[in-house]
Amino acid sequence: MPVYKYKAINEKGKTLQGIIDAESPKAATEKLKRQGIFLSSLKEVKEEKTKRFFLFRGISTSELAVTTRQFSTLISAGLPLEASLVALSEQTDDPRLKQVLTQVKDRISEGSSLTNALKEHKNIFSDLYINMVKAGEASGTLDIVLLRLADFLEKQAALYSRIKSALIYPLFMFLIGSGVLFFMMTYVIPKIARIFEESGKALPLITVILIEISTFLSENPLIILFILTGIAFMLYRFSKTRRGKAIIDRLVLRLPIFGKIARMVIISRFTRTLGTLLGSGIPLLEALEISEAILGNSVYIEKLRSIRENVREGTSLARPLRESGIFPPLMTRMITVGEQTGELEEMLVKVADIYDMQIETSVSTLTSLLEPIMILVMGVVVGFIVFAILLPIFDLTSTIK
Repeated sequence: MPVYKYKAINEKGKTLQGIIDAESPKAATEKLKRQGIFLSSLKEVKEEKTKRFFLFRGISTSELAVTTRQFSTLISAGLPLEASLVALSEQTDDPRLKQVLTQVKDRISEGSSLTNALKEHKNIFSDLYINMVKAGEASGTLDIVLLRLADFLEKQAALYSRIKSALIYPLFMFLIGSGVLFFMMTYVIPKIARIFEESGKALPLITVILIEISTFLSENPLIILFILTGIAFMLYRFSKTRRGKAIIDRLVLRLPIFGKIARMVIISRFTRTLGTLLGSGIPLLEALEISEAILGNSVYIEKLRSIRENVREGTSLARPLRESGIFPPLMTRMITVGEQTGELEEMLVKVADIYDMQIETSVSTLTSLLEPIMILVMGVVVGFIVFAILLPIFDLTSTIK
């Protein structure tokens, strides 16, 4: 459906601007007129431009969290859904989010529920988000559910932000170091190699190896780029197959240090999601099914499906989790206590908080280990290059003497 950007005046003479979707400009004008809004200008937002713009920019978790918290505040203050969505769309600076909120508001104006309106934008609102909103609408506690969703999204955004911040410096060092080495091998070493060739002296083996590597890199950059791109593309395609994803997911979990962090991230995400869903009144079986989608690892997804079947048959949650062998004892013991005391959702959130702290500690440790390892590797490579260059220079010097 076409989307239009408009400027208009309401019945009180106030100037308004926003976005509306309609079948035609005439339908957009009629829709606004029914709301007591009179157009001064109407311009269609071209789909091609929108697609190009949003190809590189989506709605971040932190933006969605802020909007959800504001939505909760407006609802708890007694504003109707439509008025709350209008206020949110006018307030946000993100053009895509503004467009989505306007479309959600239009669906509600046409008689749709908020849940059904959100379902039309599953690329932005996850199953977790939609099902929690559904539970909030059914129980009449939409403002409370939205507040819980905002807390959940903020904690998820904060966790990923800490991980990215901790890893960005080592990644930056790696890219800069790789760039410097590539420049030396493709520009500096070939010039030095020509000097050695002109001398006519036999070169040490280490120098010959360095020159051969340098020659290959400087003469075949396109072939190297093509090979690396081909490998990356094949790995990407392989990871999209069911068998490929299963193999890669198992390998990730077995990696030293990285595998441990990956497990903790999965457990934190699972327990926080499950706790948030249960706290919003969603039944355990349905909450487990929704939680499968956010795990992101086929090994854990397969195990969780088996656990869900056991729970369906009447088993407690803690027992199949413990028997699966992939969830840590700390988590299963705390869940057992939560089931016995009737505070399962609170205990799940506490488990998530514990693992969030462990993730932060592990990432900090990993960063402190990566830096000296990268410096050592760079030192070895540079030392190899320097040694390979200096050996024939010493030979030339001794010959001159």
